[in-house]
Amino acid sequence: MISMIFMEAKKLRRTGYFPAFLGGTVLSAAFPLVHMSVRSSTFTTQSGDPFCILTDANWQFMAMLHLFLVICCTCFMYSTEFADNGAQKMETLPIQTGRIFFGKLWITMLCTAGTLLSETAALALCGMYWFSGYSPRLSELAKNYGFAFAAMLPTVILMLLLASVCKNMWVSFGIGIILMFTLSVFPKDSLLLSLCPFVSPYATLAALAEAGTQWYFLSACAAEAILFLLAKLCILKLRRCFA
Repeated sequence: MISMIFMEAKKLRRTGYFPAFLGGTVLSAAFPLVHMSVRSSTFTTQSGDPFCILTDANWQFMAMLHLFLVICCTCFMYSTEFADNGAQKMETLPIQTGRIFFGKLWITMLCTAGTLLSETAALALCGMYWFSGYSPRLSELAKNYGFAFAAMLPTVILMLLLASVCKNMWVSFGIGIILMFTLSVFPKDSLLLSLCPFVSPYATLAALAEAGTQWYFLSACAAEAILFLLAKLCILKLRRCFA
């Protein structure tokens, strides 16, 4: 699997995937810095945990940027696979096509983890700079970071699944954009609706912990991720049967 990840990474160097992810990460992490520099007095006068205040104020836009980044980059990943019938040629080689998908998934997960780490660090730095006496606890940052990754994972897998079954990159891109903007209007205070892919990344640990539903949410996200992976395995088997 490690060799497959390195091989996929080499292919992605020609697509602009890594510069795009890096640029999106910088933009998303810079948003709370810009937001606080303009409206710091609005948030510093509020009572409560500074990290939660900053998350509530910035996470919706940051999550939207991250979602858009995932949609674009997963489409980039498979654009080279389908170019010049590359995917069909790969099926004639002694390579399991499922390993290609999981190699791309590992790369996307690692890039997503890096983006979320930058976003979490940016929020913590804003709290330290604008809230006097605030010292973030590493355990709390780790919990929020892990929660954000778990909330993003089902959407990442589903978007990569869509990109892998659509030969035209613009079809999967259009589906992702439509889902992102259509599902984003769902009310975030409903646990059931917040579990939908493309909606779950907007959830925050503090809000769910206040309602006592964080473990239900995490369990449902894990179930969705497993379900989408099983769906991909079924698609691979069907392709072999009808190829």
